Amino acid sequence: MLLAGGPSWASASRQRAPRHSQESTAEPRLTAAAAVLMDAKTGQVLYDRNAHLEWPPASTTKIMTALVALERTPLDTLVTISGPVARFREGSVVGLPEHARIRLRELLYALMLPSGNDVALAVAEGVAGTTATFVAQMNARATELGATQTHFTSPHGLYDPDHYSTAYDLGLIARVAMENPMFREIVQTRTWMFSVPGRHARRLINHNRLLSRYPGADGIKTGYVHQAGLTLVASATHDGWRLIAVVLHSTDMYGDASRLLTYGFAHYHPALLASAGESFVTEALSGADARLVGTVPQPVYGVVTDGDVVRHRVTLDEQLTLPVRRGSRIGEVAFYDS
Repeated sequence: MLLAGGPSWASASRQRAPRHSQESTAEPRLTAAAAVLMDAKTGQVLYDRNAHLEWPPASTTKIMTALVALERTPLDTLVTISGPVARFREGSVVGLPEHARIRLRELLYALMLPSGNDVALAVAEGVAGTTATFVAQMNARATELGATQTHFTSPHGLYDPDHYSTAYDLGLIARVAMENPMFREIVQTRTWMFSVPGRHARRLINHNRLLSRYPGADGIKTGYVHQAGLTLVASATHDGWRLIAVVLHSTDMYGDASRLLTYGFAHYHPALLASAGESFVTEALSGADARLVGTVPQPVYGVVTDGDVVRHRVTLDEQLTLPVRRGSRIGEVAFYDS
């Protein structure tokens, strides 16, 4: 029996992103020890070099710091600056007066633009009560996002041998962070007047110079500690399509990121692989007198190159048995280039 408009697929998966052959496309020349170019919408990797090399992420750590804060605490929350935070002077600091009560919104700009390490500690205490509790929340969120080679020991990213991530994991974290409207607004801001009650407002400058150097650049975060070298997680959008570039231990981080982004925009484009409700015929199920027909419950997007032929493969769940109820999960459809 053919199930017309039959059971919906619970999920649709995509294989590795289609890519041109090396003969037809020159890959970007990079100075970075590790790099990833990722489609922000789907997470497809379009280019990688040592993508799973564990490396100190330095201040790109603050992407997760900001994400956790935004997900857990209202922007108008007043954060009281503790004595230890006010006295903190390691690395890049903004300088926060003890006992001052500063809105989380202001702190997030001070966190992401001039990369205040003292601000990272203030955010952690304001959101979770203690830095240790906040760091545990950061690690839990990383696990939820599939960043399984990431471990944080601080909200600021100053060097610690047990504080590490990978280019791939940072891409995963960044693409989710860029789904948050407030995060996007903060990281594309070039200057911000930072207000502390009782003090004159002062101008904060975004350390990410890619914002003024690359057309369409709209984030995200620079980082540096001696043990890590220069690191950058970058975002750019052309015609509504966003790419994420990550470079670790680079001697030319803006050049590397620019070359990665240009490579991606020049050789790939987003495509709708399946419309919501589109039907796919499955393999015959044992005991059935006809093949099943499954539909995808939501649109499936991918990234392709000109001339790619995208095919699909349907796989039924191993435990699937008759009768099959309409609307239940019956398997997956995977898309791949040939």
